[in-house]
Amino acid sequence: MGRGIPHNRCQLWGDAAVPGMLLMHADFTNHEFAPHVHDELVIAVTERGGAVFDSRGISDQAEEGSVLVFNPGEPHAGRLGRSGRWRYRAFYLDQQALTRVAEDLEMAGDAGSAFVTNKLHDPTLFATLHDLHAASQSDGSLLARESTLLTGMSRLYRRHGSPRPKDRRVGSEGSRIDRVAEFLQAQFAESVSLAQLADLAEMSAFHLVRSFKKEKGLPPHVFLTQIRLQQARRLLTEGQGLAETAAAVGFYDQSALNRHFKRVYGVTPGQFARALA
Repeated sequence: MGRGIPHNRCQLWGDAAVPGMLLMHADFTNHEFAPHVHDELVIAVTERGGAVFDSRGISDQAEEGSVLVFNPGEPHAGRLGRSGRWRYRAFYLDQQALTRVAEDLEMAGDAGSAFVTNKLHDPTLFATLHDLHAASQSDGSLLARESTLLTGMSRLYRRHGSPRPKDRRVGSEGSRIDRVAEFLQAQFAESVSLAQLADLAEMSAFHLVRSFKKEKGLPPHVFLTQIRLQQARRLLTEGQGLAETAAAVGFYDQSALNRHFKRVYGVTPGQFARALA
């Protein structure tokens, strides 16, 4: 493609973390969306540039760091306007996905059709949704994606929408959380879902995430990553190779082991292994 020629790039995929949810990563330089509606709830976060969108009889600007929300069946349109680029990440949640979100957050009603404004200024929400979306393109674990999604949806509905998630007080659930922690320690190499842990703890998924963090100081997916890293250090100390170690402790691949290991310990697993030689 020659320099200066307009181009548009777009990826669309599903995520096993939430059946009924599609994700899109788009990078547009000259695309224009005609007026349309979606059956799904649409959530979009702008990474670079911006665009003009029309909805509810007004025009507004999607800016870098902003969050857009369009209710199912809500007409809207979009164009780049004065911006030369619009790179964004979007979630499309159908009724199946919204029902699951409502159940996990213990909402009093159906999710997805009660946002009174399209543009949200919420840096914390933006960061959570952006990280979740990026993780679904890489090696983020199922448990991490599910936990981050619930955190993001809770922030979205609690701050900006309705119905609101149930405001259940986190109390002392030590024995049930210990049960979950013991399960993670025993099954660290397996792909674990939030639904499994919630069933084991006999509480809702979101209540489990909040209670686990209160009792253990870390959310369950971070707790699991710590166990995997500890096991990786043990295997590396015993002389096992990097790729074999990554597979043995449950990481998606060696790059996932490298990324998590360096983030926690400040060195790569290869550097750690060489220091032991």
